[in-house]
Formats: sequence, C-alpha cells, structure tokens
Amino acid sequence: MNIREGVIWAYRLILNREPSDAELAARLGAYTDPQALRRALRKTGEWETLLDRAGEVFEPHRPVDWKEGVSWAFRLLLRREPSAEELKRHLVRNDTVNDLRLRLLSTREFEVGSPGSTAMIDFAIVNAFAPFPASEPIDGAFRDMLGAITKVSYLGAGWHGRAGYVFRSVPRTQEYSLHGTSEWIGTLRSVLEAGKSFTAIELGAGWGPWLIASRQAALARGIKDRNIDLIGVEGSADHHAFMLDNFRTNGLDPAKYRLHHAVAGAQDGIASFPKLNAAEEDYGAFASFGEDKMGVDRMTAAQHGELEEIPCISLATLMADKKRVDLLHIDIQGHEEEVLRAGIEVLNAKARRVVVGTHSRAIEGHLFDLFHANGWVCESEVVCELKPLMDGTRALWVDGEQVWRNDRLDGTPHA
Repeated sequence: MNIREGVIWAYRLILNREPSDAELAARLGAYTDPQALRRALRKTGEWETLLDRAGEVFEPHRPVDWKEGVSWAFRLLLRREPSAEELKRHLVRNDTVNDLRLRLLSTREFEVGSPGSTAMIDFAIVNAFAPFPASEPIDGAFRDMLGAITKVSYLGAGWHGRAGYVFRSVPRTQEYSLHGTSEWIGTLRSVLEAGKSFTAIELGAGWGPWLIASRQAALARGIKDRNIDLIGVEGSADHHAFMLDNFRTNGLDPAKYRLHHAVAGAQDGIASFPKLNAAEEDYGAFASFGEDKMGVDRMTAAQHGELEEIPCISLATLMADKKRVDLLHIDIQGHEEEVLRAGIEVLNAKARRVVVGTHSRAIEGHLFDLFHANGWVCESEVVCELKPLMDGTRALWVDGEQVWRNDRLDGTPHA
C-alpha cells in the first residue's frame, strides 16, 4: 500500500486540492489508516467551507496514478479494497478527480455506509457543474451560480437588497439563500442523471425558479435546449404572471412551454384559489377543493384574498405524454400529501426524483410512509421548523424539505 499516494489522493478527494509538501510530510508522519486520515481532513476548517470552492475545476499538478487513485478512493470513501473487476471498471479514459469521486459517492453502498457524510456528495454534485459562468450583476435582480436571473420585484422587501448580487454556490452558512441546500442538490442530481434530455415539472411554481435553475444546469451539462421540457403549475394569477416574465427575463419564450394558471390536485377538475392582496409578499396561499369541513378550507384559503375558480390538474394528466420526468418539484402549501398519494402509480412508472416542500410534521411522516411503501429512497430531509405561539401551540415557521429517488428508473450519473 503506497501511503504517500494515499495522502495525496485524500487531499484530492476530500479537500479538492493537492497537499503542500509540508502537509504531505505531516500527514505521512501521523498516518495510521485510511479512515483516520479521512476523519482528520474532515475536521479542518477548510472542510467546513468547501462549498465556497465548488465552482473551481481542480487539476492535479503532481503526476496522477489513476490505479492508485481508484484504490484509495475505495479505501477512503467506501472503506474497503476494490475488486479486480471494480478496479478495471473505474479506470476510465479522460477521467477527472470529481468524476471518480462522484461515481463512488453516488453508490448505494456509500449512501448506507456513510449516512452523515452528505457534505461530501453535495460538493461532488455541485462541482460537476464547474466552472460556473462569469455572470455580470444585473440591476433589480440577483443571479445564481449558474447564471439564472431572479428579479427582486417578485419577492418581498427583505430581498430587494440582493439586487445586483451573484451567488457563488448553493446555500452555505456564510451566505443566506432563498432556497434550501437539499432542494438544490436534488435538482442538480436530477440533471446529472438525465442523459441527453431533461424534463422538469414544478407544482406551486411561483415564478418558476426551479424550472429556470434546472434548465441552466442542463445547459451547463451539454443538454440541448430543444431537449429540455419545462412544465409549471401555479394557482396565483399574479405569480403566474411572474413566471411568464421570469421566462422572458431568462431568454425564453413562455409560449413554448406548458405554464399553467392552475393548481395541482388529486384529480382533474375545478378548484378555488385566492387573488392575492400582496403577491410579492405572499407565497403561502393554497387552493380549496370544495366545501369540505363545512367550508373551513375555503374560509382559510380566502384569508389571502378573494377566491377565484381555476383548473385543477392531476399528476396523471400532467405526465400523460411523458416517458420520464427527471425532476418533480412540489411546494403546494399543505396539499402535497394528497396530490402525491393520488399520483403515486404514475410517479412509480415515470418520475426519477421528487423534491417536496413540506408544511407539517404529520405530512412529513405520511410522505415517509407513502414513499417507503412504494420502494423509493429518501436522499435527504430537513424537517420543517415550528415557532411557539402565545397560546402554547406551535405554528409552521420554515418549510421542510424532502428529496426522494425512484430506483426503478436509471440514474447513472453521466460524466
């Protein structure tokens, strides 16, 4: 076992850089085993801020022994030696450090064997889109690391100070973000596994941020624009107008996509949705599907504005002409469980990944029951946050996030 190569590859795979000569000498002197080396590097302050460098393309300056690299990748990431067949399979032409890292971190073996190591796979997924474009700041809008534009006029006053800002990566502790890290990772992972075409559906789409972000990611991975299909469903007339404007702002003709002014429901029909009094401030409105609970649903929904009747579209209808949906993002303010439960058969057959914004602990538990019963894998979860009220109860404060993978459909990351 070549320990010197092991230390070099540990720095490459875990910190995405070469060790200095002093670091190499120090780690060689302290070496005991691969896992101790892995733990030592993960305890560094550099590890905590690794996502800040996710847009960098790493090219080793020392000679690269790929056979040693594959062997040490197995030792460091999977905690075992590779078989002869695995060693041969992972010695691929024109390989990169991140492609090797991503192949092993994307395995079920790593997922099960290292449940607390999400930061490592998060970095590998984001780094697969490096280098990020050199995006110029835009007045009245901010941009994500892939160049997608969001006007601050779609959002409340608290976001207007972000006009002209360019985000450097997915959310980290050093930089507040509009969306969650799990949502970003689920979206980017969907693109990596998509092959030569990509389809995304966003329910409760608002201004369509995940449609635009996933398209930018797909383009960055070489998927042709003509092979990208984006479907949005939004119940608010004002937010639907934001979505159309957002498509135009990002250089797209909204007429070429299915961007419905409607709500997602358990079945096709008609629903009621509020006309929002302050659309840029209110992203918590939800649909009413009739006079259930003696009209309580309608009364609660109407607190956001006067109700209007709009179409209600089921997952079966939305996905009827699709063989595969790479990403379904759903954030529909408490109706996510009933919509997903009603559409689970079509999801089993056609959807590779579902990213859910959750709105109660009960819904989170029910979704675990639903997806686990249907053989899906939970890639990540962030439970919703509740805040205490004066009467002793707790109310939703921050949405939760769940990312689910359907292994019935192929999901091999594409280099």
